Amino acid sequence: MAMEMAFTRTLLVKPVLEGVERSFGLTPQALGIPARLLAEPMSCVPMPDQGQWYQAIEALSGDPLFMLRALEGQVIESLGPVGKWFVSAPDLATTLRRVNYSSSALQSGLSAYGAQSGKIFKWCFDNPYAKGDAKFHDGCRKAILVKQVLSRYPGSETPWLRLRLPGPSRNPERLSAYFGCEVELGARQTEVWLPMALMARSRRAALAPPSTQGLVLDDLLNMPGHTDIAKSFYELVNYSRHYGYPTIGFVAKRYGLSEQQLQRRLHRFGWNFTSVVNYVLFNQAVRYLLEGLSVSDTARYLGYRNPQSFSKAFARQRGVTPNQYLEQLAQAQKSPP
Repeated sequence: MAMEMAFTRTLLVKPVLEGVERSFGLTPQALGIPARLLAEPMSCVPMPDQGQWYQAIEALSGDPLFMLRALEGQVIESLGPVGKWFVSAPDLATTLRRVNYSSSALQSGLSAYGAQSGKIFKWCFDNPYAKGDAKFHDGCRKAILVKQVLSRYPGSETPWLRLRLPGPSRNPERLSAYFGCEVELGARQTEVWLPMALMARSRRAALAPPSTQGLVLDDLLNMPGHTDIAKSFYELVNYSRHYGYPTIGFVAKRYGLSEQQLQRRLHRFGWNFTSVVNYVLFNQAVRYLLEGLSVSDTARYLGYRNPQSFSKAFARQRGVTPNQYLEQLAQAQKSPP
């Protein structure tokens, strides 16, 4: 069995969690989600954890359609530069293409595309790594995203022709009232059916492109493909540090494996768990230090219990202490090229 893993960005989950807290009083802390994870919007969250969060929210809120309330009133611009870029295009067709081809940088293992069928335009989204109820909630979130996009274009008030959602059946009348169209449940994937004429009719003057000052190229490029075993394992270890110092048990659970099974898989690739953890943590340590975080904060965000243990481990890996490393960088910057 391949060690495949799909991820989603915290950027996409955070608005849901904020809405859940606002609507139901359920805090991320009550769901067991670390605050530091939510402070890093481009972090990679493994799809199994996102699914568990959605299932916990449904159970604790008692609302199988919690996504409708959580995202009610949200605007696409709340996604920051990414959301603003979506709707800076002059027409709806261009915007939906942007949503499609940017999806792989925000969520892995999915497909998002548009297709014409006569006078109908179908926007389609499928996330095979979300299962059961979680697949429904993720599809519902995407449909709401399309609804938010449409609201930015004059002429897009035309009612949807149909909405198809995957997963178990749940209150189609409430869904139909929310989306203003017939809703079919139990579909293979999420599909928004729109009049083809809407693509040409919904247009406006292009907006100025958003500032990219808040985006870091590393963040946009670090989303591993779901079949890229090495990179996805790296990101899973990096994710685990938000819950404390990485352990093989934490990572194995996300793969649905025992610790022994995961050890054997790693051995086949010639990997050692401890070596991978060190590689991941000290790459992240350098990034935190360059961003201006203190040694103590860096140690805490990497799962270390005290800065002294982190500094000793850093020195073993890099040959210098964190403070010495920063001093060397400062001296290098002063030196002429």
